[in-house]
Amino acid sequence: MSRRGAIHLAALCAALAVSGLTKTASAETVVMPPGLSVVLPEGWALDGSPEGVVSKSGLRRVQFACESDACEETQETCTILTRDEQMEGDDDAGKLREMYASPLKRYSRLRAVLRATSPDAEIRKPLERVRIGDRDWYRVETDARYNYKSGLYAETVIDGRYVGVICKSCETGEERHASGLQIMQRMQPNAKAAARH
Repeated sequence: MSRRGAIHLAALCAALAVSGLTKTASAETVVMPPGLSVVLPEGWALDGSPEGVVSKSGLRRVQFACESDACEETQETCTILTRDEQMEGDDDAGKLREMYASPLKRYSRLRAVLRATSPDAEIRKPLERVRIGDRDWYRVETDARYNYKSGLYAETVIDGRYVGVICKSCETGEERHASGLQIMQRMQPNAKAAARH
């Protein structure tokens, strides 16, 4: 091979390597309506379209799944729920506060997450407002029975819009939803995500 051919081949290999790196980096960040961005943990991938599926009630569901070797047993999945319309209220903190201002709302939420987990499920971590990443969330964890998946259920308000996260796992140890918490921590409005990169 001539010197010129070797240089051309080296340049081609370098270009392919760079394009491969770019592809991998872009695959880690998922942009979803209505203006959210999330950097997925290692081993996680989008399951379906970033547009998700919108129900008749206007709730959009975008699915993610863990595909690493470690997740073969835990079968971890996470779903991000959003609404396009703005919530009523003054600011994000006020809107979040109103979500569970009454005991009836809290009771209804606990019943709903237990039903969504399994028959005879129990509350593992109570419904409470906690700081995850740079925002507050209402979070509750359930403990499943009879080989169902346990769940992490969390809700917040980002730029005036409702955002929910549901993560499920077959893990039974103390640390069950580390990846789900990472997804919540890395969720940002698109403008903030773009400013970082």
